[in-house]
Amino acid sequence: GDTGATMRTLIAAATQDVLLVGYAVHQARSIFEPLAIKMAENRSLRVVLCLDIPRRGTDTSLDSEIVRRFAREFRQKHWPWPDVPRLFHDPRSLSTNFEQRSSLHAKCVVVDRSAALVTSANFTQAARLRNIEVGLLVRQPSLVGRLADYFEQLIDSGQLVSCPLT
Repeated sequence: GDTGATMRTLIAAATQDVLLVGYAVHQARSIFEPLAIKMAENRSLRVVLCLDIPRRGTDTSLDSEIVRRFAREFRQKHWPWPDVPRLFHDPRSLSTNFEQRSSLHAKCVVVDRSAALVTSANFTQAARLRNIEVGLLVRQPSLVGRLADYFEQLIDSGQLVSCPLT
């Protein structure tokens, strides 16, 4: 099936919470728009994004500057709507030591702790329109709940930290 269509179906069914985890974000406004609309319709919908914020090449900027630039670009290019999700990232991706640098490389969508799409697809037009991707749609609440718990524990433990979008 179509990864984008599956994501839209999951988001349309969301009533309580949506967790989006991804590595690459490029030309993603059309991917995020259904979620932004859903947030505007349902003010109690809890939306959390966990995204990779990388240090590019030999960029020697302060970590805080890289995060600030990412947030500004994310709001301008990918999420221009007034209601914003909570965004988290792995600060190890900003290490100046390449051998210690990590990536938040997971890709999944979890909705209401009852359905999850675990996929190879990034939040990019190429992944949505051209690439050969694979994804697994899971509707077993115990397994989906464990997946959601994993990311909640990363946030609660401070391994994933907030990236302010406002």
